[in-house]
Amino acid sequence: MTILLGEILVYISIFIGLYFATFVFSTVFEYKDEIYYKPKRKFYPKVSLIIPCYNEEKNISKTLQSILNLDYPRENLEIIVVDDGSIDKTLAIAQEFAKKDNRIEVFHKENGGKYTALNFAIEKSQNPFVGTVDADSFLQKDSIKKIMEQFEEPQIMAVISTVRIANPKTIFEGVQYVEYLMGSLYRKAFAFLNSVSVVPGPLSVFNKKVFSKIGLYKKAHQTEDFEFALRMQKANLKIAYAIDAIVYTQGCRTFMELLRQRLRWNRGFLLNVKDYPELLNLRKHGNLAFLLITSVFGCFMAVVLFIYGAYRFFNLLYLRFNQLMLAKADFFRFSFNWPDWTKVDITPVFFLGACAFVVFFAYVFFSKKYTKDSGPSKRNVVFYLVIFPFINSIFWIITFWSVMFKRKEIIWE
Repeated sequence: MTILLGEILVYISIFIGLYFATFVFSTVFEYKDEIYYKPKRKFYPKVSLIIPCYNEEKNISKTLQSILNLDYPRENLEIIVVDDGSIDKTLAIAQEFAKKDNRIEVFHKENGGKYTALNFAIEKSQNPFVGTVDADSFLQKDSIKKIMEQFEEPQIMAVISTVRIANPKTIFEGVQYVEYLMGSLYRKAFAFLNSVSVVPGPLSVFNKKVFSKIGLYKKAHQTEDFEFALRMQKANLKIAYAIDAIVYTQGCRTFMELLRQRLRWNRGFLLNVKDYPELLNLRKHGNLAFLLITSVFGCFMAVVLFIYGAYRFFNLLYLRFNQLMLAKADFFRFSFNWPDWTKVDITPVFFLGACAFVVFFAYVFFSKKYTKDSGPSKRNVVFYLVIFPFINSIFWIITFWSVMFKRKEIIWE
């Protein structure tokens, strides 16, 4: 009975995954001529880039230098750095930059969280457009131009960018590189359908009218960029995606760093969706509701299939061990029957799994093509295939446990 139920869950999961992928590919190919925005005129209005900081002495110099190197009219760019109570040299480094370039303004406030630093700077800004930049992110030279061009369409209230992992060196950074790369494809698909569900912290730009319409950032379970996008969607404010506007961010180098980050992200995702249940209404928010429901289902199935897989694995070991004990086998002389181990049964699950592999490589190929990415390395692709499904399931198990037992939220990073 358990095995039958498990097989049913596997079939359902693969079917939903393939259906989602077909939906993404069909949408992208339908709008393939609109992948890159084609501006009708040069539109480079005044914009304020906000950098909230907390203990970023290792990264703030590179972040500021990347902004100063932007290919954007100098007189139309303002840079606002908000030090949110750092206890390292972040403030001093930012102040040194401000002495050399009058476009940079540096403010210091007591620690209150990233959302308070963003709101502080938004209220200080005098420009009609406001962008947020994480203090560990580095902008490609033409990224702001690519983003601002899209604002010539008056209905667009926010534009997001493509986030890449900068110089992946560890296994976990390589896994994130592939994950971020593939995410760009389905994010572009849902941007065409007015269903973007996050305004990433590394680089997003807003028409300042947004904040007067729906308010400033909220604490939002430490995921203010996700909550703000949901609030914009609730108000029917359009979010565009400049897939060729690239920003690099620091990846998590170790498993514990990645666990801490994903626990915060996953908790924020579940709790923010819970706060906006009306967005799950398929009749009113069809495409966005489909994305959110599919995402929640995928999180749940990742946990269920991981538990089922672990059960099957340990149950098999137990049965084999018992058989060997009953047969009084000599463990030190035990040898494998290689024909049995290498035999492949062409079952429906095997066929669907093969289709899933084809879809995965299609994701990688088209994501590379449309983001004009020279990576990832073959090694990172292999690491992603082998490691990510396993660790992602672990992350979601811990997340569900954390949410159900109301564990304390992750602090400001």
